[in-house]
Amino acid sequence: MRIVATLACSLLALALPASASAIVGGTAVGAGSYPFVVAVGDTLGPDCGGTLITPTVVLTAAHCIVGHVGSPADLRVLAGSRAISADLPAEEAAGHVVGVTAVYVHPKFSAATMHYDAALLILARPVTGVRTVPLASVSPPAGSQVSAAGWGMTRAGGATSPGRLLSVGLEVGTARACARGNAALGTYFAPTMLCASNPGRDTCSGDSGGPLVARDNGRVELVGITSFGFGCAEAAHPGVYTRVSAIRGWALAQLARSAAATERLAALADATAAAVSPVAP
Repeated sequence: MRIVATLACSLLALALPASASAIVGGTAVGAGSYPFVVAVGDTLGPDCGGTLITPTVVLTAAHCIVGHVGSPADLRVLAGSRAISADLPAEEAAGHVVGVTAVYVHPKFSAATMHYDAALLILARPVTGVRTVPLASVSPPAGSQVSAAGWGMTRAGGATSPGRLLSVGLEVGTARACARGNAALGTYFAPTMLCASNPGRDTCSGDSGGPLVARDNGRVELVGITSFGFGCAEAAHPGVYTRVSAIRGWALAQLARSAAATERLAALADATAAAVSPVAP
């Protein structure tokens, strides 16, 4: 969930029959659009979004899963679907439900300030047939057109939704507007955050962890992670996103360490298997 005027987040769970909700002022995502958006939760229903950045890795918000660092097996990721409700057409609800083997939260994440609100989920198996999205190395400047997608609430305080993936077009705000619009929360920190808004349009509760994307020379890049906001689509209160360029180095380094550890474990398993194999006569 995107945190709305509070820094508490309770991760519910993920089961296909469960209903969720959707972005404020958005439109339904068509086939082939935003294929990299995933739903994150456990066995009861979805609560957050995420972005597939490799076939085996999801980038999401740390506040969504910080309570599951020691229990990644409790988490589920739904990928390749435009719906999280079994009541919707099969062509929208089809997808892959994948387990999680490891959770890595940014070491500088603070639930009190929401700085570095980012986490990586290592999937139990690769997601096939679903396009991933690259991490942006540079943030878009103020005035840039971006878009977000998710299954969050259609209004602040909302309780129901169609359970269908929606997207919304937004504009990146200036650092001054971002800080002023979130002064009541006292958490805006430009080096690790950016904000975006559009009158009557916004991300909302349930969209946390989902993507904010932009086009760079025709290529779609992930520039932000939905994090928090003051209400939903409130005038002069733009939504706040983790700046991907600020956490990109950590993410790539963590993935390199994870890959190296996996290779070492595989080599150890091979060596152990060879050591116990019967010797041919």
